[in-house]
Amino acid sequence: SMATAARGAWLRASGCRAAAGSVRLPQAQHDAFACSPGRLRSHASAAAAPPPRQLLFTPGPLTTSDAVKRRMAVDVGSRDGDFLTVAKRTRERLLRIAETSQEDGYECILMQGAGSMALEAMLGSSIPRQGGKLLIVSNGSYGERQEKICERAGIPFVAARHPWNAPVTAEMVSALLDKHSAEGITHVSMVHHETTAGVLNAVEQVGGMLRSRHPQLKFIVDSISSFGAYRLPARAWNVHYLAGSGNKCIEGVPGFAFVIAHRDSLLEVEGCSRSLALDLQDQWRFMEKSGQFRFTPPTQSILGFDQALDEWDEEGGLEGRAGRYRENYNILADGMQALGFQFFVQDAASRGFIITTFQVPESQKEKWDFNRFYDLLKESGFVIYPASLPPATASGVAAFRVGNIGQLFPPDVRAFLVEVTKVLQDMGFSVPLK
Repeated sequence: SMATAARGAWLRASGCRAAAGSVRLPQAQHDAFACSPGRLRSHASAAAAPPPRQLLFTPGPLTTSDAVKRRMAVDVGSRDGDFLTVAKRTRERLLRIAETSQEDGYECILMQGAGSMALEAMLGSSIPRQGGKLLIVSNGSYGERQEKICERAGIPFVAARHPWNAPVTAEMVSALLDKHSAEGITHVSMVHHETTAGVLNAVEQVGGMLRSRHPQLKFIVDSISSFGAYRLPARAWNVHYLAGSGNKCIEGVPGFAFVIAHRDSLLEVEGCSRSLALDLQDQWRFMEKSGQFRFTPPTQSILGFDQALDEWDEEGGLEGRAGRYRENYNILADGMQALGFQFFVQDAASRGFIITTFQVPESQKEKWDFNRFYDLLKESGFVIYPASLPPATASGVAAFRVGNIGQLFPPDVRAFLVEVTKVLQDMGFSVPLK
């Protein structure tokens, strides 16, 4: 297709070999996990034709490279030495992305499951059972999810909810700590990039404020949707715990998540976990002793992530990955605005480049049919995301979200805009929307 040809031209022009799915593995890695074509041929010949390729304009799971998919097409033992080498290397590489190391006093703990499992493990294993209390500062549903985790786990907390279309700032958190100074707050948590509306929060400034004004407090960050595309130097920003996921900006697949933790902070509350499977300290000690997971790991997901990390490096690390995502976002934002859509987050400086919430003009709201819009785009190979809006406004706003991450490139975004135009016309709208 024209979009595919344009995509290939962009990749060649940018020198982005990883994105094209052509990264070569180091020979030792390749040999360790090579498939025998002969062994697979009988199964492959009987398999159905693969489904048409879809581009996921979502915040994860997302579109992955062919090389990542190929890397997962093997079976490997969970206690096999080659797999354990990959798991160990993954932990070290994730620490480097967080601009820290074990020598700096930080640890990376891999956890089976989705990002929310790492988040629950992090909260449940960091707040002491005696005398611990968490201040949760939120501006979206993912911040509010922390409240639900604490309620289920019996963790004392204070919830401070803010508007979903504006960032959490250091001034807000400082005022909250003054307000609740007599309530025994020991930990502060927030989301780095709030995927609900696509807002980037001021983690660096909050961490600095805590270091200078409240050095006794521990700082917890949900960086699940931002890690690998936005800087988050744990030590420099005074972050004691952060959670991330394999299927976001590193461009792996679902199956595991991770927590990067300040070792002394982690060990001084050892034994406080509210869960067996989500016990961070137990998981860390077992990995340090044996290199293994306590329970069955998602082996293929971790192999694919190792390849995704190679591609992240090949693209230029954080600078290269963020640069592509930012270019995707700029093309998308300009194009959707030209089509008449409006931004739920009106302040451009507050919007992140991970995902964007678009609103349909008020005059077109009664005619709008999101399900039809979604289905028509999907028929053409483009998958978008429903809106997630505050309950008070959700019923009165016609909106949806479009992501910019994963194996999406500027030609893909331009092709998406062409298709959105066609779909709007098929739905009977005049373009641009008025």
